[in-house]
Amino acid sequence: MDLELSGKTALVTAASRGIGRAVAYRLAKEGMTVVAGARSADRQEEEHGGGRILPLFSDLADKSATEKLVGDVVSAHGRLDVLVINTPGPKIMPVLSTSWDDWAAAHELLLRPVVQLALAGAAQMREQGGGTIVLLSSTWVRQPAPGGVLSSSYRSAASLMLKTLSREVAGDGVRVLQVMPGATSTERMQNIVSAKAEAHGSSAEAEIADIVAAIPLGRWAEPEEIADVVAFAASPRASFMTGSILTVDGGAVAAAN
Repeated sequence: MDLELSGKTALVTAASRGIGRAVAYRLAKEGMTVVAGARSADRQEEEHGGGRILPLFSDLADKSATEKLVGDVVSAHGRLDVLVINTPGPKIMPVLSTSWDDWAAAHELLLRPVVQLALAGAAQMREQGGGTIVLLSSTWVRQPAPGGVLSSSYRSAASLMLKTLSREVAGDGVRVLQVMPGATSTERMQNIVSAKAEAHGSSAEAEIADIVAAIPLGRWAEPEEIADVVAFAASPRASFMTGSILTVDGGAVAAAN
């Protein structure tokens, strides 16, 4: 299926590994010019599947740098058709083990950059006459998990902000969607498994077995499977979708909506 993204420009944040990296490659495969933001500056420009991946140093922990990120991309490429907002994950810990410093750090990691990027992206897309914003979130927003209080709390706030934004900018041709991955085979997931094993005095293998047992499809996702959904959501093929939250979790979330 032609997603009609060829020749367009995308910005993907936190794109050096995991789901963010898979999304950058998937969009490039569709013929897009993809600016891949990341804290590591050692990657080189790549041609991929008819598109290009252009590495850009961006530290989402830097408020001033995040604020100008969208403008830098537009200055270099003339417009921004797709913005995929991806953020690193915070600490995994029980609620009563958190301190205010932990909450403040998670705010700077998960909420403040999302708000900055969404506001800048929506303003640019409104001015140019259209575009799509996709937030990569987590199923922990819908079904909180032990140890995930920092992630689920701030991702929930970001999710509600994006949902509200979607209604305000729909008339300007700007679509705003969210993709909520479940357990996915990434370095981040391995860190979560290790934290669970340490907390429970068990093994990584036992924790993985417990996670997979709760997924009706009986396995983890691969990053590329999440990237496929993001690419569709970002494309004109999903042109009548906005405000939608797409859950990609193998059926693990028990809630009906």
